[in-house]
Amino acid sequence: MYYINQLDYPHIRYEHDLDNGGAPEEKCTAAAAACGPCCLCMIVENMTFGHLELTDCLELSAKLGANRQRGTSLKILGPAVAEKYGLTYDTTNDVKKLVEHLQRGGMAIANSGGDREGYVGLFTHGGHYITILSTDGKDACILDPSYKEGKYEEEGRQGKAEVHEPFVYCSLDVLMEDCSNRDPAFYLFARKR
Repeated sequence: MYYINQLDYPHIRYEHDLDNGGAPEEKCTAAAAACGPCCLCMIVENMTFGHLELTDCLELSAKLGANRQRGTSLKILGPAVAEKYGLTYDTTNDVKKLVEHLQRGGMAIANSGGDREGYVGLFTHGGHYITILSTDGKDACILDPSYKEGKYEEEGRQGKAEVHEPFVYCSLDVLMEDCSNRDPAFYLFARKR
């Protein structure tokens, strides 16, 4: 299973939030803002015979304007990567549709929304993309492109996830709650038949 962690790439520059004057200098790195491109690289590597370098994905993001807002718009970059690598692309907010998709052999990217009043985000305090590999209908198996030791031990996160590096497991209920303030909550990718 191919896994890429954005935190390993503080030396790769990634300009984003350009419509708002650009991100602060310390946030203009793959380590700070390339969770979406990292997820797409994992999708391509794990679902196709292709390979997508992170730097190439970041260049494509800039070329398409997927970096105009904070981070990366997978509404723009997702379909382009899917088309280039022979994958289907769809979105949903419905967990039942997500489960059916995963159980048919597809993969997905979840759009985690972070902290809000009365809720501590499991995967992020702000906004973050994670790759969903599979589900048994109860729990999800995830690759988190910003995993670091102790991340899921923070106050408000304890007991919500189980880590077996590089895999993170959580219940579908927890995943849905973590993405409930995002639209779409899930980006779906599958091999074209």
